[in-house]
Amino acid sequence: MTPIVVEPESFPQAEARRPTPEARSRWAPFEKLGLVAPALDPRKLSRHVVSAYRVLGFAILTIIVIVLVGYIAETTFFYLSNSWIVPMAVSPTDDKVLALQSQLTERQNVRDRIAADLADAERGIVVQQAFQAEFAKAIQSDLADRRASFARMHELAAAAASTRVAIRRSNTAFAQSSQRRMGQEYAAGLIDRQAMLTGKFQLAQIASSNLSLAERQADYETKAADLEAQTRSLEALLANAQSDTPMSYDVLKIKEEYDRSQLETNKAIGLRDALKSSLAREDELIADLKRTSYLRALADHAQVAFVPYDNLGKIEHGTKLYGCKLGMVGCHRVGTVLEVLPGEVQFKHPNRDKMLRGQMVELSLDDTAAATDDVLFVGGRPLLF
Repeated sequence: MTPIVVEPESFPQAEARRPTPEARSRWAPFEKLGLVAPALDPRKLSRHVVSAYRVLGFAILTIIVIVLVGYIAETTFFYLSNSWIVPMAVSPTDDKVLALQSQLTERQNVRDRIAADLADAERGIVVQQAFQAEFAKAIQSDLADRRASFARMHELAAAAASTRVAIRRSNTAFAQSSQRRMGQEYAAGLIDRQAMLTGKFQLAQIASSNLSLAERQADYETKAADLEAQTRSLEALLANAQSDTPMSYDVLKIKEEYDRSQLETNKAIGLRDALKSSLAREDELIADLKRTSYLRALADHAQVAFVPYDNLGKIEHGTKLYGCKLGMVGCHRVGTVLEVLPGEVQFKHPNRDKMLRGQMVELSLDDTAAATDDVLFVGGRPLLF
């Protein structure tokens, strides 16, 4: 039986795949050289596409697994580890910095007012003490003058007393002799009544002069006694002691001025001591504010980091710091810890939505770019590589 041969031209699909004359003329030189494009096998092509999809899916799944494992590892690390810190930058416009600076400015203004009041009190004390020193000199000078006046007045009183006695004796003897003589002359008719009356008037004037001498002596003695009392009062005033002798009005006024000056001095001294205590307290408050973490970091332009209280146990001067390029992989040393700054601060947990309490530490970074990392690790690398 003769096999039936079917020509390819009888199939429409083969006819469709047959190259056109234009295509044959274009590729004819390559065909002569034996460079003929292989015919594509649809089954092989589909197998290649499936393999590519498998590789892509495996790569995506691998990436998802790696990210998931990294997230779980990072979360577990932050739950269990206490060897991390969070670097932070202190800005002058930060709300906490502005609040602290406002408090510092207010305390400095209060301190300036207290210092001004203290200076006024000091000046008042100096003025009152200078017045009291000059007052003592003036009292000493016045006392010396009054002593001299008392001595002169005492001498005048003594001289007036002795003179008055002598003059009185003379006047008395003269009056008795004159009266006896006038009586005899009037009885003898040598003088008339007018002359006798004139003589008696002269005798009365002599008696009046004796009274004037007594009054002058009494005046001298009174002035001497007053000067003596004033002298004793001034001596007691100068010695700052009480005197049993009643003081004169003038000395009382002097004593009142002196007592007022002493009272003002004591008040100024008490005010000065109180202001000194207040100034010392204000200085302590200002020093405490300046020592706060934010203001100290801002003033020193220091690089700082937040450390929770749970992590402070590993922080000390010279502790090594490590930064990582990718999460917790590819870590290298970036610097050391200088010191723990005083004062409590609050900061958000780098891995959880939670606020933590802690303190700030000052850092010495060899790699300044590490200051922008999310976290730094203290003591060593987190995963030992």
